[in-house]
Amino acid sequence: QGSSFYSLFRIEHLLWYSTMTVAVIYVFGMIPLASPNPSFAITDFWRWWVVHLWVEGTFEFFAIVVTAYALVALGLVDRLTAERATYFELILVFLGGILGTGHHYYWIGDTSVWIALGSMFSFLEVLPLLLLVIQALHEKRLLAGARDFPQGAAFKFLAGSGFWNFFGAGVLGGLINSPLINYYEHGTFLTLAHAHAALFGAFGLLGLGLLYFALRNIVQPEYSSDRLPNAAFWLMNAGLVLWLALNLLPIGFMQLAASFDHGYWYSRSLAFYNTTTFWQWLRMPGDIVFSLGVLLMAVDIVLKVRHLRRATAE
Repeated sequence: QGSSFYSLFRIEHLLWYSTMTVAVIYVFGMIPLASPNPSFAITDFWRWWVVHLWVEGTFEFFAIVVTAYALVALGLVDRLTAERATYFELILVFLGGILGTGHHYYWIGDTSVWIALGSMFSFLEVLPLLLLVIQALHEKRLLAGARDFPQGAAFKFLAGSGFWNFFGAGVLGGLINSPLINYYEHGTFLTLAHAHAALFGAFGLLGLGLLYFALRNIVQPEYSSDRLPNAAFWLMNAGLVLWLALNLLPIGFMQLAASFDHGYWYSRSLAFYNTTTFWQWLRMPGDIVFSLGVLLMAVDIVLKVRHLRRATAE
């Protein structure tokens, strides 16, 4: 099977392809490469092109493949199951990520056909994210009776990534993606709520999961305790929840109402933001809790890298 067409799309090859596309697609956001474009419309077009096709297309491609690869490496999912699930999820991601860009086309005066199609397909992105969450929960139940699982911290961060991918990009993204809502809320605190949950929750926790996956393989086993990373995981997640509950969502819904009643310009003005001072200060509890999690993680990483395994001939 080594020379078959299927052999070009094993999980290791997909990981390589996805890594390359993350770099290649991002370059298009820098057009023109020589100097800034004087046209705001052109600059904004490329910015949104990258935001959607890089984040919702190629980076989601990388996130799905690397998660599947990690689950196979952890011995939680067999290779064939992981590869088949990955193919199906990639189809949904690229359908949702590429066609879903249409839900922003009313900003450039495009036809209602693309607005409707974009809105519909943007919701399709929820499905692969939901599948990842379900898969993570299923594997967690299988591990309930396992003792001394060596990659507990890595698995916890990967499972958290799957959850926030679904909630941040799926639920909150679906909340703001419909054209009628997006027309009034575009660029408000509801967008920030979606961005915070999706970006840190999905990609941040994914990166931290891969970090602990690597650390577990290079640190001496007796110094590979999961106590500090587990505490850091829950503190950072608690901080993210506090951001959403006390700051981003309350201001976002007030801003949506202000945009509907008084106009979009008012919802983005200093006059409106002066009415939200109390809620702005409520950002601080989440900042404090999240920072404690970051501090614990930093301490844990420093302690671990001081006890790396010795290189051997093997």
